[in-house]
Amino acid sequence: WLQHGALVFGLFALIRPWSRALATGAALTALVQVITPVGLTALAWDGAIALAVWALVLATASLDRQCAGPSATPGTEPTTPTRWERVRPGAAGLLGGLALLYRPDLIVAVGLALGLVGWLLAGRDRRLLAGGVAVGVAPMLIQLALAGPMRAINGMVLDPVLRLRGGRSLPTPPSTTELASTLQRAAALRTNGWPLPQLTPAMQVAVWFWALVAGTLGVVVVGALLWRRRTEPRTARFLAFGALAVGVMPQALQRPDTTHLAWVGCLTLPAVAVAATELVRSRGWFAGEWRWRGRLLDARSTNRFAPAAIALLVGGGLVLSAPQYTSRAYIDLVGQSLGIDATAVKVTRGERHYYYGDPQRAADLQGAIDLLDERSKPGQRLVVGTGDLRFTPYSDAIVYWMFPELVPGTYFIEMDPGLANLAGNGLATDIEQADWVLQTRFWDDWDEPNDSVNPGDPLPNAVLAEAFCVVGEWDTVVLSERC
Repeated sequence: WLQHGALVFGLFALIRPWSRALATGAALTALVQVITPVGLTALAWDGAIALAVWALVLATASLDRQCAGPSATPGTEPTTPTRWERVRPGAAGLLGGLALLYRPDLIVAVGLALGLVGWLLAGRDRRLLAGGVAVGVAPMLIQLALAGPMRAINGMVLDPVLRLRGGRSLPTPPSTTELASTLQRAAALRTNGWPLPQLTPAMQVAVWFWALVAGTLGVVVVGALLWRRRTEPRTARFLAFGALAVGVMPQALQRPDTTHLAWVGCLTLPAVAVAATELVRSRGWFAGEWRWRGRLLDARSTNRFAPAAIALLVGGGLVLSAPQYTSRAYIDLVGQSLGIDATAVKVTRGERHYYYGDPQRAADLQGAIDLLDERSKPGQRLVVGTGDLRFTPYSDAIVYWMFPELVPGTYFIEMDPGLANLAGNGLATDIEQADWVLQTRFWDDWDEPNDSVNPGDPLPNAVLAEAFCVVGEWDTVVLSERC
């Protein structure tokens, strides 16, 4: 909830200079997207974009104060800055650098956004911003030294941004008749009531995808139209926010499932609303009174009514076009938290717990956790994997968190297809050196139009069968101990 709250309130703070109504609508539009994919689970992406948004909040506040930096009108005399105002650009850069520690593949988005702000900032503030970024990303030097610069850049930046592995990519554009993602199909099985007409789940995904593509192009076009006004604080704020939103679009293009559409849409759709509002404001459209049946609604509609209408149009469009994975899912999650039609089952160990939507899976995993808790010893090595280690679409890495006293026995925590099951990659050696292997069959039905369905190295299965004995087996979970 901390990551999600930081993102939502950060967007509100970033957009507030245009209108409270616009900021509220944009923040709510982001909220129904960012929470629905995996609930309140902490994710590196959510934390990274929250940090990036707050970096822009601080950086653009510095722009506001100095009237957009080096191009400000000559002869203006700024007031004496406070201590916080003097160090604020450095704090903005630090948050931007920390965002890259969370997700190095955000380098395009963060680089575009903070690069634009840095270009507009005056000399001292520009240096503080750059210095803050350098301090924020400094710990990454350890990774560069251990893995090597080219391996680190390829694995953390180029692969996820430009060439997603074949086991994770999905066809682009998404089909309008069938869902390609296994997780999407699972989410579509829960069909709680919805009072309004809606498109099929596959069509909702397609409409959502094309809305993000069109919205991104719209932000670029508006940015080009307003580029000459970049020295105006509010326009500069839009350009920086728009650059951040445009920079995350590759996530949706490479894997257009609902999770990645939500990760992108929580920035893109608010940026679309801001782009439309800034265009209206800068062009002076609807500048007069706004009346309805003789009643004055807004003396200057560009200040209140137009932003509110734009926020309603963008947010309402999302709610009506893709409710299955946004508003409808959000209402369902809120209801479950209040005990209404709740299906989530808690899996616990001590004070640590996690929720599963399938009671059978939760019961099986709870049994395995209880047995592992009873028999394992601190310092032993644990590997969590799939039921058939030739296929590695996912793994229940939450088990590692449940056992902080055990050592994760493999580098392949998430079990990415094409990496974990690649011959010669070391997974078989990891299993050979482990004390415990916990396998979940939750993902045995994984079926996507990509390389994740291709069997990989059979050696990990062979090592497991030869060196381990099954000590507990349930319908969907197997726990094995070194014989």
